[in-house]
Amino acid sequence: MTALVSIVKAGSYDAEVIENALRKSIDSLGGIGKFVKPGATVHIKPNIVMAKGPATAVAIHPEIIRALGRMIKAAGARAIIAESPGGPYMPETLRAAYAFSGIGKAAQETDIELNYDTSYQRKKNPQGKYLKTVDIITPLADSSCIINVCKLKTHGQMVYSGAVKNMFGAVPGTLKLEQHMRLSEYDQFADGLIDVFLSVKPVLNIMDAVLSMEGYGPTAGNPRQTGLILASEDAFALDSAAVAIVGINPADVPVLKQGRERNLAPANLSSIEFPDEKPEAVKVPDFKIPQLDKLLTIQFVRAYPFLQFLMESFRPRPVFTNRCVKCGECAELCPAKVLTMGKNGPSVNLKKCIRCFCCQELCRVKAVEIKRRFLARAALAAMQGVMLAVKPFLRRLKY
Repeated sequence: MTALVSIVKAGSYDAEVIENALRKSIDSLGGIGKFVKPGATVHIKPNIVMAKGPATAVAIHPEIIRALGRMIKAAGARAIIAESPGGPYMPETLRAAYAFSGIGKAAQETDIELNYDTSYQRKKNPQGKYLKTVDIITPLADSSCIINVCKLKTHGQMVYSGAVKNMFGAVPGTLKLEQHMRLSEYDQFADGLIDVFLSVKPVLNIMDAVLSMEGYGPTAGNPRQTGLILASEDAFALDSAAVAIVGINPADVPVLKQGRERNLAPANLSSIEFPDEKPEAVKVPDFKIPQLDKLLTIQFVRAYPFLQFLMESFRPRPVFTNRCVKCGECAELCPAKVLTMGKNGPSVNLKKCIRCFCCQELCRVKAVEIKRRFLARAALAAMQGVMLAVKPFLRRLKY
């Protein structure tokens, strides 16, 4: 089936401009009624990342939320904002993110609810390559109708951040850091992002590319006027169109590269139908793009033994307990092939272990435990202490 990607010009965040552009884009895909049914509960997953204002292009613009909220309400459905920005996942940090981004106020003005439930659930993920189970925030784990609202941004680690990567926000708070530690190579982490996306696949993807971010995003780059709204049911097709617009080679974007290898991303733009603007007609010249070979990753860490020690100290590891029955299934199923069976049971090459923890997730006798070293436990405890100290300030924030 040919993927549809709608690209519509939107020269500003004027309310009427955004409403018209968003409606036209969604209508080109079949209309809001195709995705939102009367009486349904719709979870909007925005890109907020952190508590920064709309002019920084770090988060989606609140006018997108207002326009989308009105469309969902007109379709007879209930809308809830559900997001887990970076840092600890707690009501106070959510309140700060909603307030500073302007999304809290936009939600109030359009009768959209704001989620403050900071519980999460472990979901089975049969399509996952490395992550066969994924911890997902409860509202998204339970949802049957998710609308993914992302921002067009470059990314200082993964070159580009768009629709697929935005769903990484479904992973609660500091557990994102664990994913970085577990899957520390470009392609591995990209596959992990894809695994998370597949566990909570949205019904519709919308991209705010009115004001995009270039340079070393997703938070430290520079705003760049690009004047577009994009929408598609297919997040990989949407991302393929977006990178074409700003001149990024999809082969340099790990998420798209791995998506193509997994037959999820289109091989080229000829397999995508564009009912409105074509990417070549709205191409943005001289967009500043981070180069993959210059990014700060585990490759940099390997050059410095002390940093390598710190990285390894923070990474969780599998430990095989005396409940092991020496069946050998973990060694057979290990995606990285770093488990070997000996007469005393399984052993793991931690230097090559990718921390997918399939050994734990698939063990029938629950003989594998995931443990962290003292340094990691101490750091997490210190982070919790800092958050407790700033809680009174965060509680005073208004929408």
